[in-house]
Amino acid sequence: MRTVFAGEAIQFSYNKKKPVLKGLSLSIGDKQIYGLLGPNGAGKSTLTKVMLGLDKPQGGRLQWFNEHMNASTNRRVGYVPQDLALLYDLSAYENVMFFGKLYDLKGERLKKQVRFALEFVGLWDERNQKPKKFSGGMKRRLNIACGIVHNPDVIILDEPTVGVDPQSRNRILDAIIELNQIGTTVVYISHYMEEVEKICSHVGIIDNGQLLCQGTLNDIIQQYTDQAILKLELQRKTTAYAKQLEQYNVLSTDGNMVEIGIPKNDVGAITVIKDAFGEEVKSFQYISPNLEQVFFKLTKKNLRD
Repeated sequence: MRTVFAGEAIQFSYNKKKPVLKGLSLSIGDKQIYGLLGPNGAGKSTLTKVMLGLDKPQGGRLQWFNEHMNASTNRRVGYVPQDLALLYDLSAYENVMFFGKLYDLKGERLKKQVRFALEFVGLWDERNQKPKKFSGGMKRRLNIACGIVHNPDVIILDEPTVGVDPQSRNRILDAIIELNQIGTTVVYISHYMEEVEKICSHVGIIDNGQLLCQGTLNDIIQQYTDQAILKLELQRKTTAYAKQLEQYNVLSTDGNMVEIGIPKNDVGAITVIKDAFGEEVKSFQYISPNLEQVFFKLTKKNLRD
């Protein structure tokens, strides 16, 4: 697979005593949806700025499309920031046109691309309205339209669903999948693990300025998890079963809820535990090995901490 971005041993610091990126290497393949994950302060925002050429690294090298960053490669990359980059005194149409002009689009091509971007995010009928009248989800969709108006080969999306309702979130995720299906490589930065699992083909996890792992979603889950989770709702508080639970790998307890780690693919372990508690079990849920478990294992943190 062709590599669209390659960063090798990237180093960056705002303060020499406290480096932010510590020799980080990252590779993103053509037509991937690459989920970039990391806890707060991991270096995601700084890495994004370095990838976009907004910050210059103090060490290492990076390439876009097998070239050193230049004006031509810059035009092939789009960016949708977490903070809305909208002009509230202009209409939705004028907003997208403004960003199109920044990428040297002109004349009929500019008009065609503005229409494409607004239709793509479902805002063509609202094109003459100003974004101050839009809901949070509509503003996010307009933000995406401004980022894709120049038809980039790669789009970097930083928390594109923050603060939106479920319907808008689903519409945005569907649009991202559709973008990828028409050939766009997507770099997706999110605090929502379920979104990454839903749409991303590849994942990279960073913490403390270093890349901890990267690969296909399935490969990473298989490589870094060795257990599944059985979530039991018991009749009484878990303290009443203290001795009974001693023989199990108890991951967490909360009131009458308990999570027990069991070897993945060991169906027999479920039957053993259910039989051991018998009628004391009100309900149970089997949770397959997932990305959240990988993230916690590697960082010892929850994504939204």
